[in-house]
Amino acid sequence: MSKEEHKLPLSKRKESIIFMMILFAFQVFMVVLFSVWVRYSKNEVNYGALTPQELAELEATGGVVQEEVTNIYGYFRDINIMIFFGFGFLMTFLRRYGYSALGYTFIISALVAQWSVLIYGFFETVDHKNDHGGDYASTFEMSQTVLLQGLFCAGAVMISYGAVLGRVTPLQMLVVGIFEPIFYFLNMFIGEMNLEAIDVGGGMYIHLFGSVFGLTIAWFLTDKKSKDCEDNSPSYTGDYFAMAGTLFLWMMWPSFNAAIAPLGEPQFRAIANTFLSLTASTIATFIVTRLFGHLGHKIDMVHVQNSSLAGGVVQGCLAHMNINPGGAIGMGFLAGVISVIGYLFISPFLQRRFNIQDTCGVHNLHFMPGFIGSIAACIAAWKGLNDKSLYNPIEFNQIFRAGEDQARNNAAATFISIGIAIAGGLFVGVILKALKKVGGLKAKQYYQDSAFWHVPIDYPKDVEYVVEQNNLPMPTTDNGDNVVGDGVEMKKHNNNNNNNNNKKENGYRRDLIRLLETLVRNEQSTDSSYSDSDSSEDEEEKERRIRKLAKKSYRRSKKSHSEHQPQHQPEESNFNKNNNPTAETTDNGGSSTNSPNSKV
Repeated sequence: MSKEEHKLPLSKRKESIIFMMILFAFQVFMVVLFSVWVRYSKNEVNYGALTPQELAELEATGGVVQEEVTNIYGYFRDINIMIFFGFGFLMTFLRRYGYSALGYTFIISALVAQWSVLIYGFFETVDHKNDHGGDYASTFEMSQTVLLQGLFCAGAVMISYGAVLGRVTPLQMLVVGIFEPIFYFLNMFIGEMNLEAIDVGGGMYIHLFGSVFGLTIAWFLTDKKSKDCEDNSPSYTGDYFAMAGTLFLWMMWPSFNAAIAPLGEPQFRAIANTFLSLTASTIATFIVTRLFGHLGHKIDMVHVQNSSLAGGVVQGCLAHMNINPGGAIGMGFLAGVISVIGYLFISPFLQRRFNIQDTCGVHNLHFMPGFIGSIAACIAAWKGLNDKSLYNPIEFNQIFRAGEDQARNNAAATFISIGIAIAGGLFVGVILKALKKVGGLKAKQYYQDSAFWHVPIDYPKDVEYVVEQNNLPMPTTDNGDNVVGDGVEMKKHNNNNNNNNNKKENGYRRDLIRLLETLVRNEQSTDSSYSDSDSSEDEEEKERRIRKLAKKSYRRSKKSHSEHQPQHQPEESNFNKNNNPTAETTDNGGSSTNSPNSKV
């Protein structure tokens, strides 16, 4: 690759510099504030007043800090895997966007996990002062639960990322990662700390909020070119990796919903209800995807990867409540059905009528099941308040913290979450739209890793390039332009212009000769006899010799390839006839003539 090809456009260089400067300044900011304000959680005991027996007991058990680690770290580990592995691989289905799906999930989730400790600490400090009065605390103690809240916030940001997957630059994602947590914890401050709404697994605060926020910014980033881009399509290998992400999320979703549930019976119910709901949504997915299946009664991998998880989302608010095992299965089945219907009908409607392109379908996986779960939590709260025999006194007080206003507060928190998400999405969306002028994606760069990543030689390319470089058979088509038979089946182009074909062929020939020149140069640079005998040779003469050897190798390989071709070729397909207008044909007498429809 030449130096010119390495050079970025001016706008891309600006985007790169701004991205690095903001990220570096952010990290310096984190180091300073963590050093000044954040402290580790510790056992609140007066060690000097303890008896030797009490000290020995504390040493053996580790106190409340060890108790929290024992109860939470297993869930923390599972949710860590869900955020960094599950969400990342779930979004690798696009044929040319695997690096970006994994890479942006990695860096933005890491950034959000750090940033969340400070934002959560700020709102927690304000809430503590409102409840207990006095002055603001000079420091904030970071516990295992606080770190867990950072992962929950990263999950909401990744849900928003799914709505704009393939249409954002690193700088735009950095802006989302910095601003969305502020609105996320503002929503939690209102709903969780003040209204005390029931939401054990983030049905409102994570799924509902993250999906609405993502759909709002998607409205700013949707245009005709992104909707018509052919690279917004999956690949066979990409679907494999995406399914791996689905399975990890599916297996660990009970941990997601049970992590902060009250210990004992509520935590067990959270695990059981979530698991049963996930199994039901999986069954519903396979039923409905075959029922419709583009009216071909075939299974759609998009539905399996996403709608099978809807059972975990719908249990987000009320997984720890006594809703009956049959109720958990029914809710999961309903969520799976509605999610698949959303992918089939609602997502195209949103794109067509409201200009909202939802790449991953977060509306179908997170918004609709999350909203259903939020409404179900209001109903379950009303039922629990009217039938207190469903809960023992301890868990009743842990779950129904708002008392008689619980159902009303949950309804209010549901719509407050939607409102804050829309407001935050509008604010961030305006910024993202303005940043399109600073290294924004061009039409040909949508859903492409190559726009911001170094890609290997086997990075998916157009079909003509693969055929030319690998001597593969061209795909053939029937009269309906459908690809049939063997050959490369990647991306079809109409190449009716013969001049364009010749230019492409010449370009590929030049690229191959340059590659051979590089190989010859590398081989001769390691040959001691060459370096000793020609050490004084003029550089221009050396370059001429290398080019001559490269062209000679190219002609030899081309001749060898033509000699090994079968003498009797099969009848030319419509595809090759249309794309070889200068082909050679043989008349009845055996002589060869040149005609527009003959084969070379």
